[in-house]
Amino acid sequence: MQIAAAPARTTLRQMLLRAWHEHFGNWVERRIPPARNIVLDHRNIFIIPNKQGLGFLLVLGLMFIGAVNYEASLAFALVFLLLGVFILSIFYTFRNLAGLHLSAVPGASVFAGEKAEVIVILTRHGVRRYENVQVSFKGSRKASCDLLEATEQRMVLYVPTSQRGYFDPGRLVVETVFPLGICRAWSLLDLQSRTLVYPCPVECDLDWILANQQHSGNTTIVRGNDDFHGLRDYRTGDSLKHVAWKILARGQGMYTKEYSSNIDEKIWLRWDMFADLGTEARLARLCWCVIKLDTAGIDFGLELPGLRLSPAKGQVHYVQALQALALFGLSAGLPP
Repeated sequence: MQIAAAPARTTLRQMLLRAWHEHFGNWVERRIPPARNIVLDHRNIFIIPNKQGLGFLLVLGLMFIGAVNYEASLAFALVFLLLGVFILSIFYTFRNLAGLHLSAVPGASVFAGEKAEVIVILTRHGVRRYENVQVSFKGSRKASCDLLEATEQRMVLYVPTSQRGYFDPGRLVVETVFPLGICRAWSLLDLQSRTLVYPCPVECDLDWILANQQHSGNTTIVRGNDDFHGLRDYRTGDSLKHVAWKILARGQGMYTKEYSSNIDEKIWLRWDMFADLGTEARLARLCWCVIKLDTAGIDFGLELPGLRLSPAKGQVHYVQALQALALFGLSAGLPP
């Protein structure tokens, strides 16, 4: 009976925790709505004793019991003095966040599996100083700063990503335990710092894709291994098997032989090229092809169900292709 009851208790505990997190999340959403710029004040700052603070109160309670038992006036005075220090700590810890302006700037787009960069900007107005302010997202390391002389401080946080699309790092945790470390003031802010995440590229047989193109007759010469194209000066790192040894033996200098291959000038990347794979696997391989073709400076087009990008090259076309792959099939694919 005990073995059967354990999973039930675990499930009930998980259900209660899930319900609590959902209720608390909805309450925070109403209390602190998303905004690109937020000023911390009494409406969005929470404060509570931390573990050290609870230990401090426990010691005060024991001291008070001892003072009552022994009727020691000095013990009473010490207890009330330390209690006053605790109350003042609540005020000053809250004050160390109040009035602080926060905003965030998302970094450049990344590929799934990489860490998204978010720049958090803290700004102070007036003469108030802020010390030991910590910020973090779920999954990122904490970063701390002081605003003593400078009016603005920028901190870079890196949040891991796992899937393509617009990545929302969640609510930013802003906290401090200054000055005594016995109270924790914090806030949960949604600064709308979303980053576009591209599919994680997976290597595939690009030569097979090039060989199976429907050639339009427009060809260009690129470096390859098929036909001799010409000579150029030897550069450090060139393969020794391509060195023109006969010319070197005649004392005419060291040259490297270049070869060329004829390829279609305009390459089409189509959805049905990987018909035996699932959606994410297709997108990952198409993403790898886009990267390689752009690096080689080759015109390429992209065909997805419901989308067609004409062949082109350059940074704008490259970004358009990756964005199309990142947002393919996502209903919530609109930028923030």
